[in-house]
Amino acid sequence: MNNIGVKIKINDKHVTKAGFDKAHYVLHAMAVFARRQGRNEFGFLVGGLDSDTDKSVDWLNTTLKLGDVVTLEIIKGPFDPSKPHLPPVVSEEEQLKYELELFYRIKEELKDHIEE
Repeated sequence: MNNIGVKIKINDKHVTKAGFDKAHYVLHAMAVFARRQGRNEFGFLVGGLDSDTDKSVDWLNTTLKLGDVVTLEIIKGPFDPSKPHLPPVVSEEEQLKYELELFYRIKEELKDHIEE
């Protein structure tokens, strides 16, 4: 099969060659920027969906720092093996804290529309 994928380098260092040797798939590579609790977070993700099995997979999930250079090249296979996509593991306490912070933030944003 002659599928298209991506070759990723970070600061001129080869990291991965991601792609599927299948007929039906979705491949994504994206930079992620977030501002949380007063600090910036940078990351780069490469993953996809095996459409035949409806399973998500990952090749890369890494943090970046200011000044890092990410190079993405469109390539044909062969590709590196992927890993199953695993959702982040958080404790019940961390999840509850996150949901309460979200609740109070939304409540504050909507206070003019809420009758108590």
